[in-house]
Amino acid sequence: MGVLIVTDGIDGCGKSTQVKLLVEDLKKSGIKTTTTKWKDSAYIQDLFIGDLIERIHGGEAVIPPEARTFLLGADLSYRIENIIKSKLADDYVVICDRYAYKIIAQGIARGLDKEWLKTVFNFIIEPDLNIIIDIPPELACERITKYREITFYEAGLDINPSKDRKKAFIEFQKNVRKSIIELVEMKPVIIMDGSKSIKTQHEGITEFVSDFLIKKGIINRKIKCIHEAIK
Repeated sequence: MGVLIVTDGIDGCGKSTQVKLLVEDLKKSGIKTTTTKWKDSAYIQDLFIGDLIERIHGGEAVIPPEARTFLLGADLSYRIENIIKSKLADDYVVICDRYAYKIIAQGIARGLDKEWLKTVFNFIIEPDLNIIIDIPPELACERITKYREITFYEAGLDINPSKDRKKAFIEFQKNVRKSIIELVEMKPVIIMDGSKSIKTQHEGITEFVSDFLIKKGIINRKIKCIHEAIK
């Protein structure tokens, strides 16, 4: 069997960048690696659900938190059954760019019951390793707004209408951040300080993943970081 690694964190923490770098290092080290990300299953995107998720994300369609949870759960369920399980069976290292924990954490931040949410997602495969990119919401807000507007749902405006989207984002993401940490604190996890440079984070994550894969007997030497030019 392969290894399932999940990378998660609040919006704007830089997790997608770290997933990309880690996948490239693993592949160049000769390790069979694939990645899958949130809301990315082709099947779901081909149905109305894919379009609806995008409309919800942008605030064009406002639905109850329970319904949003089910939509994101449908996407994750499809990816587990049709991508993740088959790759794990073929001895791949599968790296997920976001997983159930963020959906659950956002649901809790929207007032849903934590135990109910955990029951909804009892179909998931427990990751072998979790990587949490942890940053203050204020920094995440600063990073996002450098290149785009904060979205309706990132700011939690569906449950807390506000004219100040940045302030709403910070308050909402504080609650999401707290729940994500609580959900993974008893699991195999590395919590990386996302305020550090991309290079420092990448080196730390690669070192940790290397040690983990060596202990699992998947590799017999450290993975080399190949991104010397990044800052």
